Amino acid sequence: MKKHNIKLSLALAAMFSSSLAFAEAELTGEIVHESAAFTQSGQGIGATTTRNQTTDTHGKDYFKGATHAKIFLDGEFDEGDATYHAELNAFIDVANRSVLDGNETYTQRDLLREAYIDQEIEGVSFRVGKQQVVWGTADGMKLLDTLNPTDYTEMAQNQMEDSRIPVWMVNAEKDLTTGGNIQLIASQAKGHKIAGLNASGDQGHAFVM
Repeated sequence: MKKHNIKLSLALAAMFSSSLAFAEAELTGEIVHESAAFTQSGQGIGATTTRNQTTDTHGKDYFKGATHAKIFLDGEFDEGDATYHAELNAFIDVANRSVLDGNETYTQRDLLREAYIDQEIEGVSFRVGKQQVVWGTADGMKLLDTLNPTDYTEMAQNQMEDSRIPVWMVNAEKDLTTGGNIQLIASQAKGHKIAGLNASGDQGHAFVM
C-alpha cells in the first residue's frame, strides 16, 4: 500500500498587550494540513476508503485529509517572574468522518494540548499545569522518555513531540553546585493510546494492532 503525503504549513504571529493580569503576551499560530491518497488498488488495513467499508482500496481513494490549527500563547505576569504558556489544537479530518474526525481529550488531537505556569522560588524551578517532561533522547524510539503516555494513532509516523500526550503535572527541579540536578514530579496517570486496544475496538482504523 502506497500513499502520498502533502503537507502545508502556514505560520501566523501577532503581539498584543493586556492591562489586566498580564504584562505582555505573544500569540502565534500554525496551520498544518496533511493529505494522503492511495496510488493503486489493493487491500488495505481497516476501512480506510471513502467508497465502502471493506478492506479493498482503490487508486486515488482519499486516505487522509487532516488539518491542525495550532495557537500558542506565551507571556509573563505583571508581578514576579512567573511566565505562562498555552497551546490550543483544533483538528479535523474530512477524509475519515467515521474515525478520528475531530478533537479527543488525551490524544495528540486534544483541544487543550498544553497549559502551564513557570515560577522559580528560592532556586527551585516549578512548572505547574498540563505539560510534557522529556527524559533522554533517541532516534525512532523512546527508552527513558516514559513520563508522558504516547498516542500511537499513526504508529511511528508522527514526531515524538506531537505523539506525546501532555498530562497535568507538578514539576520541581533544582540544579546543584556539583553540576548535578534533582527533579521531583507528581503526575496525572494516563495510559497510551494504541489502535485496537482502546475500549471502542477501533473498528475501521487503518493502524489497528
